[in-house]
Amino acid sequence: MTQLKPKTLKTHDHRKIYRDIYQLKPDKTVIQLLPELKYVSQSMITSYHMNWDGRPEPIDEKWIAWKVVNQIKQITKKELEYKFKLMPPEIIWHRAADNKKWIVDQMMLVADCVTDEMFERAMERVKKNLRVKELPTITFKKTNPTLCAQRLHVGHYKHAKETLQKIKEDLEAEGYQVNGAHREIYLYPAMDCYPPEKCKTIVSVEIEKRSN
Repeated sequence: MTQLKPKTLKTHDHRKIYRDIYQLKPDKTVIQLLPELKYVSQSMITSYHMNWDGRPEPIDEKWIAWKVVNQIKQITKKELEYKFKLMPPEIIWHRAADNKKWIVDQMMLVADCVTDEMFERAMERVKKNLRVKELPTITFKKTNPTLCAQRLHVGHYKHAKETLQKIKEDLEAEGYQVNGAHREIYLYPAMDCYPPEKCKTIVSVEIEKRSN
């Protein structure tokens, strides 16, 4: 009797699906309307270790949301035959708090096929695996189409404010203004295999037309 080979699933890389977001060229501010997107997001009040390879590492709270995303990946693979790669972590830097801490949302993009019910099941799996009754404040966010300005920062992420300032200057010239906190997307993994000056971080801000 001939045995059937296991089905090989295609791995979906949302860096390629959303090239306009994740594959920017340096030295150019891009204004674009981002589509509806889904994220698993963890709210934190924490200071950061800013010499961590590839991305800031929270000191006061543990980054747990990626474990939820991993469980979601297993659910979509098994139930929908949809396999997707883990996306780069993103941080929305809302504002500074006391004791050198920041109020942030640290998040990760997930596939469009993910549902609220899948998210809730993934949360329960992580609770069981960690043997805890509650997790930090982790939510499933669905964004509306959003007008944004984005620019690729090449170099250590702790200097990304220089790129944010350049975005603001370009927006001023184009008649736009920043609407809310800025976001950073850390494209390189947290591995000591590349020099910091070659790191790549996308700096993103929501924008609106400046009122005269």
